Amino acid sequence: MDPRGQSAARSYRAALARLVRGEGRHPDHAGRVVRITPASVAREAGRSRNPLYTTHRDILDEIEVAAEGPTPMRDLAARIAELEAALAHLRSDARRHGEERRELASENMTLLHRARSAEDRLTAILRRMTEAPATGAITRPP
Repeated sequence: MDPRGQSAARSYRAALARLVRGEGRHPDHAGRVVRITPASVAREAGRSRNPLYTTHRDILDEIEVAAEGPTPMRDLAARIAELEAALAHLRSDARRHGEERRELASENMTLLHRARSAEDRLTAILRRMTEAPATGAITRPP
């Protein structure tokens, strides 16, 4: 291969490596997760993609392998799916806890009502006992 072909091959491979690492430098790639394709590699290398199809078929094969392997884009997509599943689970838990909280609040209100009713009955009994005639007779509550 001539020196120009070797230089092109080096720049395509360097561009491919940057894209695989998620470190693209091209303005369209910088700071973004980029799908690895011959066009994106050529854009990153600052070269035409035609030589990939005509002169550098081996690099085209490398691009194909890299596109199928783990990449930041695939990792990001997997992480997003994982986080969405966790979020759905948390939302389900939040709904369940809200329902439990409402049920407990209702039960607490019922118990509070029963306690107050019992206190009122006790107060009434005690009042009747203190108002009972001095004969010592205790009247029975109704």
